[in-house]
Amino acid sequence: MRILTALGFIVTALLLTVLYYWSADPGEPASVPEPSLVFPVDAAETFADPPTEWEYRFPADHGSHPGQFGEYWWLAGQLHDDAGRARAFQLAIYRLALSQDRPDTESRWGTRDLFRGQLLLDPGSYDGFHADERFGRDALGLSGSDATGAWIEDWSIVHDPDCGCFRLRASSADVRLDLTLHPSSPLPVTIRGMPGLDTPEPGSHGYWWPGLRVAGEVEYQGLSTSVAGDALLEHVWGRRLPVAQGQLTTNRLWLSLDDGSAVRCLQLRRRGNGGVPLGDCLLLVPDAHPVRIASRAWAPADPLDGDYPLRWRLESPAHGIALEIEAPRERAAPGFSLPLWSGLMQSAGTVDGQAVQGWGWLELSGY
Repeated sequence: MRILTALGFIVTALLLTVLYYWSADPGEPASVPEPSLVFPVDAAETFADPPTEWEYRFPADHGSHPGQFGEYWWLAGQLHDDAGRARAFQLAIYRLALSQDRPDTESRWGTRDLFRGQLLLDPGSYDGFHADERFGRDALGLSGSDATGAWIEDWSIVHDPDCGCFRLRASSADVRLDLTLHPSSPLPVTIRGMPGLDTPEPGSHGYWWPGLRVAGEVEYQGLSTSVAGDALLEHVWGRRLPVAQGQLTTNRLWLSLDDGSAVRCLQLRRRGNGGVPLGDCLLLVPDAHPVRIASRAWAPADPLDGDYPLRWRLESPAHGIALEIEAPRERAAPGFSLPLWSGLMQSAGTVDGQAVQGWGWLELSGY
């Protein structure tokens, strides 16, 4: 079963017409050409799959990979202020190439890469939930990516080689984030392709880095406060990225537990919970290599009734894992152009027979 290769389906519907107007110089006569001239949805097919084995080089691989069709930088975390109040955030920046080369045009608006950003802030004990989405292009410095990371206007995720840390900055109506994130381990966990699919070409490479120590400032509805906490980073690049397609849902889960262990799950599942899910989970425990757990070990705790499932179980007796995972409160999906549910999760149970609890992030699409 082939994973959707064109991340552009996320933004195609919104950008088919807009991209044409952006591509023109001010004052040029405007007319809407054929869609094939505006947005080459088959752009992914002009890119080769990345090498079967990727030679990771850090810090270079924290930055952009312009030779690859698609890429994303994904950060989420749980924060606490001095009064102990909890908050949760997520910022993701996606890059999509329209072609392998820069357009042959003198226009300052010429574009090779499109960008999409997704910002979420759960203010915890405060009322409400903030969700915002942005689109941009690599023209006039409005958006872009380089050897340090990516940005869309004043949203950015970049690696700072001087401190070996990452910096996140984002502001929107009633929200401002200014965070510094320090890794607690020397290197991230490298990942390749869609787990559970034994294909000769992985289609993508990247890494997952849990346990980032966070410090900085969060402003919400005019009130600014210092915060500290825990976060995780995922950075993936290639021609085949995990996006919901057809009758398949895409389920992604990240957990950070108080014993120092972490879990990452990626799963393709038929709508209605039928069939055998594809994918797997990775269990990372301190001072050990990641352990692969079959995808069927991770399943909704309740029968699916058409809504987003917000209670899950991860059970693997062979690995001593029994975790209950659920959203701390009911919340509607954000109104993004790509329908999905994304938000904070809480977890409790056992790992290797020891009681654990922790936080996580769940993202569900294709429902």
